[in-house]
Amino acid sequence: MTTTLRSATRSDALYLLKLEEACMRAYAEALWGAWRPSDTAETLDLSGHEIIELGGRPCGCVAVSWQPDHMFVEKLYIDPAYQGRGIGAVALKAKTSIAAKKGLPTKLSVLTTNPADRFYTREGFTLEAKTPERRRFSKPVE
Repeated sequence: MTTTLRSATRSDALYLLKLEEACMRAYAEALWGAWRPSDTAETLDLSGHEIIELGGRPCGCVAVSWQPDHMFVEKLYIDPAYQGRGIGAVALKAKTSIAAKKGLPTKLSVLTTNPADRFYTREGFTLEAKTPERRRFSKPVE
């Protein structure tokens, strides 16, 4: 099956919030002791959000923002039922290749309770900094 990306629309907002909770709730609770949704379906800013689809079915999202000196991955969520199939790697490579074509590195951060380090390291990212809440990674232009 083919993995594709498409721009998120307002009709995707509820899906995105449910996906965020499925992917992040346990890490937020482990770090802060509680889960708080980032937004509501009505107010969620969809700028830079893309829906990841596998065979035409939504299975995740990626959201990036562009800074003068880098692209920042705001979100990369893969529905737990679809994790471990390489879908996140495909989406991440699609975005990092766009940044590289613009001559920009890619940066992101991960909650310290999230074990995604192995994934990002495997995808060519290196640890830049660590705080009690987050680990910051970067990938140079290749």
